[in-house]
Amino acid sequence: MTFTAIPLSEFQAGSLLYRQTLADLAFARMRFPRHSVVQDLEQLIGRAHSVIYQARRVKREDWKVFWKTTWPRLVIECLRPILIATILFWGACGIGFFLTVQYPLLERFFISESMREGMEKGELWTESITKAAPLATSRIMTNNIGVCIAAWALGITFGIGTIYLLVINGIMLGAVFAGCMRLGMFQNLAEFVIAHGSLELPAIWISGGAGLILGQAMVFPGRYSRSVEIGIAGRKSMQLLIGVIPMLIIAGLVEGFVSPSNLSSTLKVSLAALLAASYLVYIYIGSRKQTSLQQMDA
Repeated sequence: MTFTAIPLSEFQAGSLLYRQTLADLAFARMRFPRHSVVQDLEQLIGRAHSVIYQARRVKREDWKVFWKTTWPRLVIECLRPILIATILFWGACGIGFFLTVQYPLLERFFISESMREGMEKGELWTESITKAAPLATSRIMTNNIGVCIAAWALGITFGIGTIYLLVINGIMLGAVFAGCMRLGMFQNLAEFVIAHGSLELPAIWISGGAGLILGQAMVFPGRYSRSVEIGIAGRKSMQLLIGVIPMLIIAGLVEGFVSPSNLSSTLKVSLAALLAASYLVYIYIGSRKQTSLQQMDA
């Protein structure tokens, strides 16, 4: 994977020069088969072919550039599909909450009998996490990464699968909060979710946005053919997905060790604000650096 983006104008110019050089080589072979210029053109074409068609090994510097500037810039560049994914999630969450408040029987689809029994005793199902935090943390990370990968990969279903996953997870969260409110556990659940949710939920929205980018390329290809547009969208959306993995690792650690702890709600809210603000500042600074570099190149 290459993380440095090539401007479209440079790509088009390079593609044209490559084709022109191929035509010159064919003409030279026909008219001057033993001339030294033929060998020079063959070497030039060979080097160009390697650059264009052979994958370059990812170097450590590439990863540094990716984390410092490329991923933050992509988040800003893809803000529209990410916001759409966020709206879909919260819209479904609101619908799930209000429907479950009106029709409590819907709780059975999202809250198991054992969970309900514990809640009636004043205990959340999250209590079990504290007893096996390291194992639970690993399971949480694996599950969350799987959800984000699915949100991205389901974009290949013309975006329908991505939309479904965002909606169903939103409905589930809203329904669970409604059930907790009915049993007087709303604040308990909010205190549990707030700290790790500050990164876990945005990671899901970004992954959902990545899936929508893929789906858009399939439904509404732009200036290129559908296969080319899908290839471009696939690379961009995969880079977005890779960028959320550290978010999910941090969120998993917080969910395993901090969220179910006896820390005060003030500390958990403060941690949530710190994590969210840190990522916002990181994205802002990284995207600004990329813009400055592009202006210097221009």
